[in-house]
Amino acid sequence: MDADIRNSSREKNHKLAAWLGIGVFGGLATALVTISWPFVMPAFRKVVLPYVPATVEQIENVLKALQYRRPFEQQQKQQCNSDTKLIDLGSGDGRIVIACAQQGFLSYGVELNPWLVVYSKFCAYRQNVHKLAKFQRKNLFKVDLADYDKIILFGVQSMMPLIEQKIRDDCNRKQRSTTLIACRFPLPNWHPYMTFGSGVDQVWLYKYYPSYHSKK
Repeated sequence: MDADIRNSSREKNHKLAAWLGIGVFGGLATALVTISWPFVMPAFRKVVLPYVPATVEQIENVLKALQYRRPFEQQQKQQCNSDTKLIDLGSGDGRIVIACAQQGFLSYGVELNPWLVVYSKFCAYRQNVHKLAKFQRKNLFKVDLADYDKIILFGVQSMMPLIEQKIRDDCNRKQRSTTLIACRFPLPNWHPYMTFGSGVDQVWLYKYYPSYHSKK
């Protein structure tokens, strides 16, 4: 009888261990899907903007573009960095926004991946620029680009015509000009007035004027 009791107890322990293993495996699988889904989800969108961290050279070229003034602008009153409101469309891990904030720009980043948004906020706080570097989980096509003096985009080729139209629609509606800094790929129909760097690190600098471009 003691043997039967021991066997029954052993069988219950085995079942408990099996159910515990299933629960742990299920929990890990759920956690893995939850964490990885924001990185997999872009593959199901019409326009895919992959997360590719900016290189040191790309960041340097972006900062050069931000500070560049054309000859006829040299005579104008220079705008302080803190008066310039800029946005990085698809800000990834936030390194561009943080670099701009370190130069004194009021910088915003929009990103769909929630984990990257959280990480960006953490990095901004750790580098003590959280008052100038702001991040939000948002679709970049739902941002009113006319609200910003400068726009930064590390885009893909298929996205660039859509960005052209987005800038045109937003800025024409408010009759406001803006500056675009395009990285990795140029705009297909507009002509940059300056470029910085070369190869994958190249940056194109554009200025949009509603009174001029709306006639194009």
